[in-house]
Amino acid sequence: MCNPENKTRLQKIYLQLLELSKGNFSTLIERTEKKDELEALTALINMTTEEIRDSFLHQGYVSFHDSYAFSIQMLFILDEVFHIEEMNESSKHFLGSKKDDMLGKPLEGLLSNESKYKWAALKKEMKDLFIHEQSLQLSFITPQDLILPAFCRVIHFTNDSPLRGKTIVTTFDMVQTRKVLEGDVQKRVQSQLLLSKTPKSNKTFLQLSDIEHIREIGEYIKSHLEEELPSLKEMALTFGTNEFKLKKGFKELYGMTVFQFLKEERLRKAHVIVDHSDKSFKEIAKMVGFKSSNHFSREFKNRYGYRPKELRSLK
Repeated sequence: MCNPENKTRLQKIYLQLLELSKGNFSTLIERTEKKDELEALTALINMTTEEIRDSFLHQGYVSFHDSYAFSIQMLFILDEVFHIEEMNESSKHFLGSKKDDMLGKPLEGLLSNESKYKWAALKKEMKDLFIHEQSLQLSFITPQDLILPAFCRVIHFTNDSPLRGKTIVTTFDMVQTRKVLEGDVQKRVQSQLLLSKTPKSNKTFLQLSDIEHIREIGEYIKSHLEEELPSLKEMALTFGTNEFKLKKGFKELYGMTVFQFLKEERLRKAHVIVDHSDKSFKEIAKMVGFKSSNHFSREFKNRYGYRPKELRSLK
């Protein structure tokens, strides 16, 4: 346990716990091939980090709720040999390195060992195509020697355009806009309450307490994806509101109906399980509340543009 390698691994565990204490759920500890207690602890901490992040963002591998928006974290322009030619300012913030230390260097120098293999395979593939576009997940190394998983879009130009030979790599973050929407709803509710002159007029508007009830219903749905939902009327009564306010409020807070939200959450969870387990599609369908694997596969294809077996074939 006290050899230099294990001390380094313990240091990474300490740094990751430090990041968690600061509320940063973006980084993970890079895994090794070892089968010891430290590796088990590393796996547990990574799983805990991902679960906490998912509980905040309502997402696994992907989650495209209308209540989320994309923002660019990092942007790199690579030259003909895939060295960094230019980058945006926020790349320095996310990677904690000076721009001059990264310019002119190969992109793989910023990647984890596992991602280096992915990047090498992608580079080889890109050289055979005129214009190549692909989304994939790469993990960048932070100055603390933790890994920063990022969802990337890679565009490589090999035709006669001005960008011939250049490659653009962007990484995205999911920015939750639900709180912004909720704040806007609350302001409008408060404004209407101030302008209303009679108790009767208040009945047509959401109360602040109803907003909290609707959020509780959203959490209930996510915790019972494998079950049939009660009727909207039953759910509203159970959580202290009414059917009209539930419908109106859900649309306001989540940008979709209750049943759209249910299906979106089921597919989000299914995507994670398909991508990160070997469970059968029939079993996954049952776990997330679809009546059959065929129904599940059809809805999955409609949502993501590819079937579960096509996603799993990438592993």
